[in-house]
Amino acid sequence: MKNSSFWRIATAVFAVGSIIYTTVSSAQSRKESRDRHESDHSGSEYEYDVPTEYEEVFEKNQIVPAGWAFGAVWSTIYSGLAALLVHQALPSEEHNPRYEKAQPWWWASWALNAIFGRFFSQNDPQSIIISDLTTKINLPVAIGLHQSLEIGKTDVPAPEKYLRIPVSLYAGWLTAATVVGTPNTLLTLGAWTPQEEDDEPISAGILAATAGAGYFIARRLNDPWYMLPFVAGFSGIATRQWHKEPILGWTAATLAAVYSGLLAYWLPRGKFHEYDRYVVNDVEAAVLAGPFETDQPYQAEIARERMKPIEAEGLD
Repeated sequence: MKNSSFWRIATAVFAVGSIIYTTVSSAQSRKESRDRHESDHSGSEYEYDVPTEYEEVFEKNQIVPAGWAFGAVWSTIYSGLAALLVHQALPSEEHNPRYEKAQPWWWASWALNAIFGRFFSQNDPQSIIISDLTTKINLPVAIGLHQSLEIGKTDVPAPEKYLRIPVSLYAGWLTAATVVGTPNTLLTLGAWTPQEEDDEPISAGILAATAGAGYFIARRLNDPWYMLPFVAGFSGIATRQWHKEPILGWTAATLAAVYSGLLAYWLPRGKFHEYDRYVVNDVEAAVLAGPFETDQPYQAEIARERMKPIEAEGLD
């Protein structure tokens, strides 16, 4: 997809539209949930602002985090991704090869995000299955986006260096959501009959396996930020199950603590091993690559001056 001004702006507009649509749909769903519980004369409290069908399944699914985890993670991811999309639309990023490679992945991911928002707000069993399937499809798309931006492969200058962190969080959260959503589908299809005594150790085992897989994937991606959403997920499960299912609550709390310790060590480094290459500036990279033309000659001249020491050292 050509990295023209039109497509970069269109990508940003489409992304913001997807976020707004999903947010509005979710807000409407939350309002209906609150109204439903306020009209319930039993005075019962509700844990999730979701349609009735989802609420009933969530209650049976022991590895669904507490509601606060969803709000904290999604608000962070959406705001961060919106900032990244605005940055990639700026005129200065016209020659950014990573943003150019990322465009098809952006469009696919935001289309799936809108589909998820549509069905997550619907109150019927089919929507639970479709929303879970959409999440599972979106996970490899998010990984593709992660790779197209060369996260874990190329060190890039600020602000891109920091603006692409939400992509790491996005991929990590979708990984966790894929695990959490699977029991929702099985419960909806009637393929899993809840048995509290048996389900608790099984759920604890699933969390342990998820933690191991998350760490393995993070190292393969060379991206510690990918692990951060798992801390929110484990913490959300711990706070929800602390008194209900002690074994599961303690397991989730322990995994959250272990992940926090690992992140305290690895996040300041920003990587598990050295990057394949370092890009000082995309204009400078173009100068090193060969003949370079720009409608701003002074920019190319500055780039050439700055790259002389690197060229002298024989770096590419």
